[in-house]
Amino acid sequence: LAQESRIRRSIRYRSTVGSHPTSRLSAYYPITELAMSLRFGQHFIAAFLCGLGLLPCTSRATYDVGDAEEDDTMSMLQRPAIATPDAEASAAAAGAGRTWPILVPLQRESVPLIRNGKTVAHKTSYAGAISIGHPAQDFRVVFDTGSAHVVVPSAACSSESCLEHRSYNISASSSALAVNVDGSQVEAGELGDQVTIGYGTGKVVGEFARDEVCLGGDSEETRACVKVSMVMAVEMTTQPFKSFNFDGIFGLSLDALAVAPEFSFFNRLAGSGFGGELQFGVFLAGPDAGQEHSSEIALGGHNSKRLLSPLQWTPVAKEQMGYWQIEIKEVRVGNKTLDVCKDGSCRGVVDTGTSHFGVPGSSIGEFQRALTTEGAEDEDCRFVDAPSMDLVLEGIMLSLGPPNYMRPLPIPVGVEVGSARGVTMESEGQVDQPVESASTSSHTGAATADSASKTSHACAPRIMPVNLPAPLGPNLFILGEPLLSRYYTVYDWKEARIGFGLAATKANKEALVQEGQEVDSQDEQQEEIYSFMQVTVTVSVRYKQAGVVARGRRTLTAPGLALPM
Repeated sequence: LAQESRIRRSIRYRSTVGSHPTSRLSAYYPITELAMSLRFGQHFIAAFLCGLGLLPCTSRATYDVGDAEEDDTMSMLQRPAIATPDAEASAAAAGAGRTWPILVPLQRESVPLIRNGKTVAHKTSYAGAISIGHPAQDFRVVFDTGSAHVVVPSAACSSESCLEHRSYNISASSSALAVNVDGSQVEAGELGDQVTIGYGTGKVVGEFARDEVCLGGDSEETRACVKVSMVMAVEMTTQPFKSFNFDGIFGLSLDALAVAPEFSFFNRLAGSGFGGELQFGVFLAGPDAGQEHSSEIALGGHNSKRLLSPLQWTPVAKEQMGYWQIEIKEVRVGNKTLDVCKDGSCRGVVDTGTSHFGVPGSSIGEFQRALTTEGAEDEDCRFVDAPSMDLVLEGIMLSLGPPNYMRPLPIPVGVEVGSARGVTMESEGQVDQPVESASTSSHTGAATADSASKTSHACAPRIMPVNLPAPLGPNLFILGEPLLSRYYTVYDWKEARIGFGLAATKANKEALVQEGQEVDSQDEQQEEIYSFMQVTVTVSVRYKQAGVVARGRRTLTAPGLALPM
């Protein structure tokens, strides 16, 4: 009885200190207290009858008391488990009944880029629907193979970019829990840890939560849900977030890029015993008219209906860095092999969250001169006479022609579009500064300079400089939308490899049937530069010290995620 009393007092005390607004412990403890009271009452009666010789004496009461203390401490008072064994088994059973892969439609969204009163390009993105929490809160996100975290605006965010989009209210979700970076619960009166994530363009500052994230259809058979730790953005830079229609980012990189494995959605899904393959496939239909709703991501396998050729596989390079990156043996433009990869140091990050084809900054001029050509104002640049660009991988060659890498709309000479800076390892103070733009007069090279008297327009490629230091750079390519709208890509989590096959897009089908068929350029959409490739992660661990909130900062850089203290 004395031991029962001590445990009951402990429960009351701990349920008080654990009464964070998002905690479910206070609702659980009254039931636990009653159950323990009954159990200990039973043990007392059994012991009394044992002493009278009316029941056999066993040590079961002592064993159960020990279990009660251990279960209480491990399951309740420290870090709440992400999923109990029973929940894992239920997820596995439910996964076995689903139809895999689960297909999530992606919608291409466009925003016109105006220069001198005329549309010279379009900013585009591909976004799909997810829901978070109970009841469900709906969001549109970019599914990004170049970053690791699920990021949505917080209801507490007052940044201009946050106010333009739907926000996540942790207090409105019965399944939510505020957590720190190590997964522990944020206690009442404490400040949770913060993270600053720097992308190729832009950054977010956020706090952590754990909740159920779902994607797919409306029925259990076509939807996948998993509890995952995520980032609630309390600050978002104006560029690029404000100008796009999507709300957040859904990271699908390898889990080495995440601040902890619990923040990787695919890692959590893989650990839940789901019934699909440890793969996902991405199909981007490209900018063809009428294809705005045709793109998709397949989860738990890939959609073979989106292929015009068999998949060819190449291994992930430097898997420990967390990127879906591959070795590039050679780069050829036309019949010429460029010098950039001759030392064997070239790699390419396959990134569904990047709008352009990124090339090493030291070689940007060479690519611009080789791929830019003169054009007329009403010309569709996808069908100009320009060389092909070939990437030689391990056992595979990927080829891009003008229909893939050219901006469809010709650019007036001297008009600025794009970014001269491209993707860099920015300091925090620089990320939100205005981007210096590239122009046809300064970057189209000799081809444009020689033809300036003949034409007022140029056909320019959708390329951008990548200026990242070792170990990720310096000879790093970012294989963004120009390549991904030509090839269907499959990301094999288990085997650490990427598969490429000719995508069943309208443009690819027409090219196979009739080379050079013209398409009305008015139907085309062109995008401005954005890149959600994760470049830096900084975690601020906030704690109370002698009644004062203290901060400790740990910086995790994407290349290798070094953790200097």
